[in-house]
Amino acid sequence: MDYNDLLRKSNYARKDVPINLDDSFEGKRNTNITDKFYLYKGGLDNVSLKGRGDLLLSNDIVLNNEFSLCMKTNVAIENISPRPSSTISFTLDHLNLNKYNYFGAYVYIKSTGHQNFYVHFMTGNNGHYTNHAPIIIPNKWQFVSWDALHIVRDDICVFSITPFLMGCECTALPDIEVYIDSIFAYNDKPLYDLGWDLEDRIAYSHSGYMLNERKEALVKYSDNLVFTVYGKDKEYEFKTKTVDLPLGKYLVLDFSDINTEGTYYIKCGDIVSNKFLISDLCFHSSILKSLNFLRSLRCGEHVPGVHNRCHLNCRSIHPITKATVPNFGGWHDAGDVSQFEICTAEIATSLLELYAVIKDEDLKDRIIEEAIVGLDWLIHTRFKDGYRALAVTYSIWRDNVLTDDNKTVITNQAEEGSFENFLSSISFGLGALTFKNIDPMYSESLARLAEEDLEHAIREYDNNIYTIRWGKPITSQTLGAALVALSYVYRLTNNNKYINLIIKYTKEVLATQETDFEHPMKGFFYEDTDHKYILSYEHRGHEEYPCVGLSKVYELNKDYNILDSDLSNKIEKSLNLYAKFCIDSIKYTYPYKLLPGGIYNKDKINLEHFTAPKKDSTELIEYLTKQIESGNHLEGNWYLRKLPISFTRRGFSATNLSKTKGLSSILNIVNKTDHFEDYTKDIVIKQIEWTLGFNPFSTSIMYGEGYNYHDLYVAFSKQMIGALPVGMMTKGDLDAPYWPDYTNAVFKEIWGHTTSKYLGVLADILKQNN
Repeated sequence: MDYNDLLRKSNYARKDVPINLDDSFEGKRNTNITDKFYLYKGGLDNVSLKGRGDLLLSNDIVLNNEFSLCMKTNVAIENISPRPSSTISFTLDHLNLNKYNYFGAYVYIKSTGHQNFYVHFMTGNNGHYTNHAPIIIPNKWQFVSWDALHIVRDDICVFSITPFLMGCECTALPDIEVYIDSIFAYNDKPLYDLGWDLEDRIAYSHSGYMLNERKEALVKYSDNLVFTVYGKDKEYEFKTKTVDLPLGKYLVLDFSDINTEGTYYIKCGDIVSNKFLISDLCFHSSILKSLNFLRSLRCGEHVPGVHNRCHLNCRSIHPITKATVPNFGGWHDAGDVSQFEICTAEIATSLLELYAVIKDEDLKDRIIEEAIVGLDWLIHTRFKDGYRALAVTYSIWRDNVLTDDNKTVITNQAEEGSFENFLSSISFGLGALTFKNIDPMYSESLARLAEEDLEHAIREYDNNIYTIRWGKPITSQTLGAALVALSYVYRLTNNNKYINLIIKYTKEVLATQETDFEHPMKGFFYEDTDHKYILSYEHRGHEEYPCVGLSKVYELNKDYNILDSDLSNKIEKSLNLYAKFCIDSIKYTYPYKLLPGGIYNKDKINLEHFTAPKKDSTELIEYLTKQIESGNHLEGNWYLRKLPISFTRRGFSATNLSKTKGLSSILNIVNKTDHFEDYTKDIVIKQIEWTLGFNPFSTSIMYGEGYNYHDLYVAFSKQMIGALPVGMMTKGDLDAPYWPDYTNAVFKEIWGHTTSKYLGVLADILKQNN
């Protein structure tokens, strides 16, 4: 649909942006299945219920059979501990299902007032169980299907279906009925979901390409010497370029010479792309859908089609004074409807950055409207002494009645930490600068709060005060954020007392960078000035802060001349060294140009910053070392991984986009000679394109944008248009992208954190084009 039509029909994402579900992965799924092996076809034999509810046969709602299997249960579980569940299990006779590559089931959930249900479909044998967790829309039969090739299928002894009991919205009724018609294994075309091959697909940016920037697509190698790009009234023929690399042999389709705005598609041999846009507005559709996603995540207010007013009885408690503040408001963070100050602050900041570079005044209004949602939450969840609501767990829908034993108050303990308060200071500081001419009184309030939270954060950092959840401050990450906050507060106050602190923190951040001429891949940052651990992430992504902080100080110095020329030159040299590191590293992922997961040293693994299972540390290090060794060996104990190492929290869009944000933040500082600036900008744009289809699976991972987008793990909602998940993961020790079709946490879980990184990078790209 035309971008202007999307704007008009959604009222700038104030209501759902229209999408075409035929463009989705699930929209093309085969439902005319004949080759079936039934795991359940009817009756009560070998069926049991564990947990809350009753199991029976019913003819009230049927599909193919005279009777359906029916479970009646109740989802009202607020303040019940331990959390109850309802699991229907089907005992199977050690079946060998290796000849089948898919599982399917027909399910119907009868309810009143519920938008959706989150259901686990579990298949397994002794020691190996897997979950598929799709969303079931109530009051209609739904075909649920998922790829089984990743499952050990030679000894299947159990299958279960568990509708999660997720509480009850204030307008819903708690009693539900789950109907099951049949469960079966079947065969269909195998799904390619692991590796770098393209087979018969074309990797390209589904949203499109910007004018006057590099435009490329990829196909698997063939003997096609030319390819054609079709526009509305013209055809363009280009020569293909063959590249034979460790990742594979490809044809690179370069059509950068097309700089006429319009809609196009590509044909190379028998492979044809869908339509895409060439325009400087090509990513605006994804911006609009991201705004739709954030609106859908809002907490505490009625979001049509998502939920009614929610979590009004949820508060955070000060651990010392026992005072409380309301949690509701802001945005639910992910598929568990939790909230985190870090994510809220980063989303609000990215929206403010985006506001500054968007030209459409109506779209600017919509962006600032959404930013206020985050800013106001940061305001009303602070205790004014450094403590604030930092990690808010809702986990269920609640009925909004606050009682004396309300567990959300007891469990949601406020905390204080330097990194978190530096982030809120950044949001407030940029907000104060943004609102100066829009709402001067609001701007003055934000300026005051920015300085207050900055002072809290400095005190906390100096006294080694940090949160229980996230642990000790990481020097390069925390001080990088501090430099951003200081740059905004200095612009607001012109208070010279901050200059010495800016100089001190700048020198410390510079000291965390690898600059040794002899190093095989210099330019990256360590966590600390001693270079004990490398700055890297497995799940969240904050790798941008050293670069963003240094770039903000560099820009501040240009305006206020607060640094001597030697320190200013060191900043510029450092940022160019990081850009050179990025340029050098993408040779390992060429021709995709994916920014690699990271540099690793087998002697520099910091287990404190992994979500690790409870095992012996030696065993954990061995587990991660195997992953490191599957990457590209540089020298000695040094390796480069294309995708990060991890335990269970696999899914790497935020880690990739945080690296990208670091690079995009310095685009106006990098050298302009020898196409250095062009290479750097191309890498930044390629990470956005990877997200939107320029990847081995030719899938857009943003729901509702582009083509071949998968259903995501949303749990508490219908599918949210514009949602970005945690991201593509890896499998085992392999250093390759993995994107199976089953839905589960965390890799396919929606995440506002990813959206914050995505919008922050786009803000920097658009800033360059203004």
